Amino acid sequence: MTRNVIIDCDTGMDDAVALLLALRSPELNVLGITCVNGNVGLDHVVNNTLRVVEHSGKDVPVFAGHSTTLMHAGEEDAAAVHGKDGLGNLPFPAPKKTVEKEHAVDFIVRTIMEAKEPIDWITLGPMTNSAMAIRREPRIVDNVRMLTMMAGGVNAGNTSVMSEFNVYFDPEAARIVFDSRIPKTMVPLDPLWAGGILTEENLQTIKSAADRNSWCGMASQIFAKTLATMLELGRIRDDERRYVSPPDLLAVAVAIDNSIVELKDYQVFIETAGEYTRGMTVVDRRRFTHLGVDKDRQKVAVALAADQQKYSKLVLDTWLNS
Repeated sequence: MTRNVIIDCDTGMDDAVALLLALRSPELNVLGITCVNGNVGLDHVVNNTLRVVEHSGKDVPVFAGHSTTLMHAGEEDAAAVHGKDGLGNLPFPAPKKTVEKEHAVDFIVRTIMEAKEPIDWITLGPMTNSAMAIRREPRIVDNVRMLTMMAGGVNAGNTSVMSEFNVYFDPEAARIVFDSRIPKTMVPLDPLWAGGILTEENLQTIKSAADRNSWCGMASQIFAKTLATMLELGRIRDDERRYVSPPDLLAVAVAIDNSIVELKDYQVFIETAGEYTRGMTVVDRRRFTHLGVDKDRQKVAVALAADQQKYSKLVLDTWLNS
């Protein structure tokens, strides 16, 4: 059965391929895409999202949200990875589609409150829009079936030693979302090193369809740029096999079918004050949490590893057969 979903994103290269997967999936009916400052500035994010929607062959509304974090802390963006424009400075044509006039937070609140049955919600960037929506109308938490988040790391970070970019960029917002009682699935960095990849063979299959449809064409260009960037930044060594592991793509795949990952339920807390740990997702893996002061805190389903074959099959089947 097709599920209605809202996607909140800060469209850089990994968000772009994730959106293409969601928009082409027969399992999801994307009601709207909301944009937030993150990988690059909000204007670039909106422009990128419009370009992705046009390449997807679908017509889905796009909404602009917050251009600053809750605390206006001025965290550095990820243009070093995603390019100045957020899409690797690849020559995708300017969009003809335009952004909606309604603010992203207003759209989120209105859509969730008006839904006749609980809907899905996916966050692929900093959680500023999501936190503000929960603050604006706390009742929305009761009409969300599942919030799937690309967020955090169990064992390590990428922006700092223990902090992943989406949480680190606006940890106060992330804390509001994680502290809420919305049912949550967290897709952290960890499964990217445990099966959450697309291999060279997978990438070649996608590239072979680039002339047949625009979404495979866009994805193939982004994957090639991603691989080149990872090599340039030293994140893949010259002697390693070639692969890509876009975190947001895995998060959307999990939202479509969570059987592709190993999930375990943990209490998760967001660190907002630590000198070395600001933005850390503190995952309590102790055996005796039921005895602690937070014993009644809702647990989060945390993805720890991915089945590479099931994951890649989902992506390929969606793009090649839709």
